[in-house]
This record gives sequence, structure tokens and C-alpha cells, in this order.
Amino acid sequence: MSLSPEDEDALPDLSFTTFNATGRTTVVLIHGALVSGLYWDLVCPYLPSSYHLLVPDLPGHGSSRAITPFTVNLSSRLIANLIRAHAVNGVAHVIGHSLGAQIAIRLAATEPSLVSSIFISGFGMFPRTALTPYIPYAAWTMPRLENCLPRSWVRWAMDGADLPRIDPETCTLDLCRQIVSPESPTQWPAPWPARTLIVAAGKGGLIPSNDQSHTAVRLMQIGRELNPETIAYTHPQMRHPWNRQAPQLFAETAEAWIEGRELPEGFIKL
Repeated sequence: MSLSPEDEDALPDLSFTTFNATGRTTVVLIHGALVSGLYWDLVCPYLPSSYHLLVPDLPGHGSSRAITPFTVNLSSRLIANLIRAHAVNGVAHVIGHSLGAQIAIRLAATEPSLVSSIFISGFGMFPRTALTPYIPYAAWTMPRLENCLPRSWVRWAMDGADLPRIDPETCTLDLCRQIVSPESPTQWPAPWPARTLIVAAGKGGLIPSNDQSHTAVRLMQIGRELNPETIAYTHPQMRHPWNRQAPQLFAETAEAWIEGRELPEGFIKL
């Protein structure tokens, strides 16, 4: 299903999975690029059973792959509809990883009444450079190369991160172009009012996968324009996909933030 701006009144429904349907508080988990809601399968079991979980597949991904083209704006609108239709009292705490972090912030800026709080990790900026036109080709190639490696090698190189193989049918060149477009480089978001925890994974290594702390700090400064409770942390032992590296820690961090408690040990304030 290919959408254009005039299709506003006929938006499709995202495919999603729900857990703990009788939970008192809704939490939406937004995955990153080229994967699906299954990317949260290690985290969900560690979240409290009192949380009603909504785990969507983004446009162009997973069971929502027929919804095209992917854009951050379309994704945020469809998740807004998901919250309206299925969240307890029509409001949710939102967790976003990587590309999902961009969507979470867009959602909070455009539909603030739907968002109780935000926890994001791995927010990245992709400004236009001379290399921008080649990034989609790299994004298409790298998962295919990684898929050829034994998972035990990948886990060793990524400090135990359990990274599933990327589905080549989902990881199309068209989707990579939609996610990283030379015509639409990532822009800093508008300020948003929800209290927000921003985490930048700090671990590099043989395969660099650390986030940029200065990006997290700049994002925090923008968020504080409307909510002074917005904070940013790094964790020196966590890699970009730390929801797959330390899923229990990721879940405990989410719960601490949602419940207004101190974060687990190991985080450093930025």
C-alpha cells in the first residue's frame, strides 16, 4: 500500500503485537531500522506484567512491509493512531531505539497529549555530506555481509549482543533509500513537552557501535526547552543494540524511568 500526502483520511493500521492486555499502563516499543517488533523479544519478558505492551512493526518493516514509503512522519502518525485505538486511556509511555528514537520524538512533538514519557536510546543524526548518497547502499550491503557470519562470532564481537539475522526481503534497497535519503537528511527535532530519558551507548571496540554522546546532549538541550526533567546518560559498557546485549538492564532502566525511580548502576550523566 503506497501512501501519498492526500491519503491522510485513509491511513492503514500498523501490524502490532500486544502483551499483558489487562495491564494498567500502556508502553509502546518502537524498533529501529531494517528489523521488526520482534527485536524487542528479549526485553518484553523483563518488563512488569502490569504494563500493557504495544509492539508495532514500522511501515516497510516486518508484517507492515506493505505500507510504503517509510517516513518518520508517517510512522509517528500511525503509532499515534495505534495509541488512540488500543492504549489504556489513550495515552502511553514510549520507548524508541535507534530509528525508533527519532519516531518517538516526532510523536511527542506532534501528538503531546498521547505521550506520558519517553525513553530513547541510539538517536542518530545523518546530516548531508558527500557520502550521503552512498549510505543506502552501505545499509543494504552490511546486513547481508553480517548474515554470512556465524552468530557466535557476532555475539563475541558485540559483547554478547544477540543480533538476529536481517531478513533480506525486508532489507531492500528502496527501504534503505527511504530511511536514509540524500534529499532528506536528519534534522534536529522541534522541542517536545514529555519528560524524556536519552541514553547514548558508550562501548566501542572491534566493531564500533557506540552512540554519539554529543548528539544526546544536544537532544537533551532541545527537550529541556519544554520540559526541564529531560535528562541524558551514557553507559560505557553498552553498545548501540544494548536491548539485545543486556535486555534485563534495558527493561529495568525503562521501568525505573516510567516509575520515577533512580536508574540502575553503571550510567553516567551527560
